[in-house]
Amino acid sequence: MSDTYHVAIDDVNPVPNLGPDQGWVGMTVQFLIDKMNGGSEHVVFGRARFAPGRSTHQWHRHPNAEEFVYMTRGEGIVLDGDNEIPVKAGDIAFHRKGEWHGFRNTSDTIEAEMIWGWAGASSKAEAGYELRYPQSGEDHSH
Repeated sequence: MSDTYHVAIDDVNPVPNLGPDQGWVGMTVQFLIDKMNGGSEHVVFGRARFAPGRSTHQWHRHPNAEEFVYMTRGEGIVLDGDNEIPVKAGDIAFHRKGEWHGFRNTSDTIEAEMIWGWAGASSKAEAGYELRYPQSGEDHSH
């Protein structure tokens, strides 16, 4: 028997309880490979889908993991440091450990989708997760 982990992306349930209070607005997230799914030791691999309109993953950082995103559908703005970078399907962005980043869907009609990954951690807890503007009551998503 093989130790290879195999799963169909559509068979993985979205992570429950990720909401605006944690910076996840109008989006669904799947952790496809991590410590719990596949037994990873140093990598997390996932998919995020952003509803049309004002969906966003607000400014945040991971002190213990690098992150890449690969846009597979739609378009939007990658938040990177203090920069806003337009991206579309086929584009890739990379964020170093501890670098502030996020994403915003800019289409009112098309869902944006990205495949993303963390290197250097096998879970959200290991990667660390800190919002830039936690619970301030202000809208910093744009």
